[in-house]
Amino acid sequence: MRFTESIKQKIGKWVFQKQMRTNKRIKEVCNLDNARSVGVLYEATSEHQVKEIKPFIDYFFGLKKDVKALGYVNAKELSYCHTPKLQYDFFYQKDLNWYYKPQNYIIDNFIKKEYDILINLCDSSCIPVKYLVASSVAHFKIGKHEEGYEIYDLMIALKEDQSMEKLMREIKHYINLINKKKNGKN
Repeated sequence: MRFTESIKQKIGKWVFQKQMRTNKRIKEVCNLDNARSVGVLYEATSEHQVKEIKPFIDYFFGLKKDVKALGYVNAKELSYCHTPKLQYDFFYQKDLNWYYKPQNYIIDNFIKKEYDILINLCDSSCIPVKYLVASSVAHFKIGKHEEGYEIYDLMIALKEDQSMEKLMREIKHYINLINKKKNGKN
């Protein structure tokens, strides 16, 4: 069993790296004032995780941004808290191929949309979400800093407090701060 999982992960890593090399996206630093669309990836296995993300999504929606949150449910079926809504969609184990690459029409639509900002709230241990970040044509990708995992345009380093709440707070801070215009100039 372990041998099979190891092979799957190695093949998945190879496909992931190939995907990164072939992704032809237009990189562009974007602050929140200039952004029209925001995509958010997160782990949504538990009801707590789904509820924890809600204020973050509401923040962008309140700023009149076209926001879409795509949550990965690490389970064989979805539960009552995984009902798709206007800004929320979900995918789960059934949507993964044999080497953990996500594939269905919701995922295809998400990765093909040219979000001004793409935010990944997962770490690199969530392989299906890692594929989506690599595949996305978003202009400005933001995620948690991890050694040897450099697919983001902005990486947020967390010291002592590694909580999701801290990560979301830091992301909001930096996307409001970067590339700001001063007196009508950049």
